[in-house]
Amino acid sequence: MKDLMHANDEKVKAALSKAKKKGDATWVQPLLDAYAARHEDALREEMKIMLGSMKLSSAEQTFLDALVNPSLKHIKADILGFLWSCGFTCEGNLSRVAGVACEGDFQQAFEGATLIELSETVVDEKDLLEAQVVVGEAIQSEDKSNIRPLLEAMRNHLASLHKAMQ
Repeated sequence: MKDLMHANDEKVKAALSKAKKKGDATWVQPLLDAYAARHEDALREEMKIMLGSMKLSSAEQTFLDALVNPSLKHIKADILGFLWSCGFTCEGNLSRVAGVACEGDFQQAFEGATLIELSETVVDEKDLLEAQVVVGEAIQSEDKSNIRPLLEAMRNHLASLHKAMQ
């Protein structure tokens, strides 16, 4: 795992090969760290593909924790995308997803809205209400006009989830 961050690309390739063969949820955080530290290239793209296909339920919490990791803030949109492409619904974490979606740029808001719209049911009403408050506050913010259509989509979906709970 340590070679994912190595300066020698051949060592990184070998580490990625090992991750493909033996990879489990313990590889998610090291892959995220390496992905975040790397400039755009074929190896970073390979990491992106791997992270987007980690369909291990134990990986979901690592992705969710990464959303609040300050050293990974520049890849939050990617992390939301990884959660979506892995099929995670982020149950009980809608407020975290909404918060990240609302604080970012268009891409981050798009990925967050897409992930929220994946939710079909909610069991944690408090989390849902918090997500609604976060999105509602963002809609009221003048500096969020560039992502307002995405915020509206999130608000509408969250409202339909709340209505379904009643």
